[in-house]
Amino acid sequence: MSFKVENLFSVKDKVVVITGGGSGLGKAIAEGFAANGARIYIVGRRENLLERAAQEVGGDIRTIPGDVSTKEGCVKIAEAVKAQETHVDTLVNCAGISKFWRTYAKDPNDADQVENMLIHGVEEEDFVNTNKINVNGIYFMTTNFIPLLRKAQDPNVCVISSVSSLAHQRTMSPLTYAISKAAINHLAKLLAGRLHPMKIRVNTVCPGIFPSEMTGAATGKHQYAVGLPAEKAAMRTTAGRPGRPEEIAGPVISLSSPAGAYINNAFLTVDGGRVMSMSINDDIRMPEKTFTF
Repeated sequence: MSFKVENLFSVKDKVVVITGGGSGLGKAIAEGFAANGARIYIVGRRENLLERAAQEVGGDIRTIPGDVSTKEGCVKIAEAVKAQETHVDTLVNCAGISKFWRTYAKDPNDADQVENMLIHGVEEEDFVNTNKINVNGIYFMTTNFIPLLRKAQDPNVCVISSVSSLAHQRTMSPLTYAISKAAINHLAKLLAGRLHPMKIRVNTVCPGIFPSEMTGAATGKHQYAVGLPAEKAAMRTTAGRPGRPEEIAGPVISLSSPAGAYINNAFLTVDGGRVMSMSINDDIRMPEKTFTF
């Protein structure tokens, strides 16, 4: 093995499938792979968004409209890739949704408002719909791609989770979203164990604040007008800003490359130091008497 960067981190000619590849983190990851010579399949429910992303990203990139929220949908996606490929090197499970509170507590320290939010802010369907994509989708995508992954030289799966799975964010993460992300952290660990006989690696990346459809509105290829809560949260990181597209693409590419071939069942935070500042009081203006300095 050469220690030259172009060999150590090479993903040239790899076949990569990315769910949620039409926007946000998935789109950035797709461009990272495409710019370095991989063949990419981006998957999503909105065909027009996928086609626009493919045009903007360029390279050897193909689109597969599909729905990861059902087992049947995942089977169809795997069959569509199988019709064109003999193997898949990397599966990136990036598709995800976030259901905001239906009733929100404007003052997170007002007991009555918080009680009302907890009782009336979430319905059963919010859990069901979130988990169908964020949790079930990862399981059924991964398991249905096992036959194609097993034919690769170094097959690997990357699960895109969130720092909301690791710590409490009052204003940034709806409860249903955070729970689903905590669930997939453990799901990734279980999959890594179950896929051990097949030599398929499974790793998890937990992004912090990145410009995306979840944190703002799209204004360009990788540009988003980040909302105020996300903007303020990003300011409390060591980096003092939101992440950049290449900063999420880089770690995922590394895990897929020869440099990451010995990494399995790992959890990587890519958050600029966000987790260090997260707690029950994060985002909250606390009484003056509680401060030491």
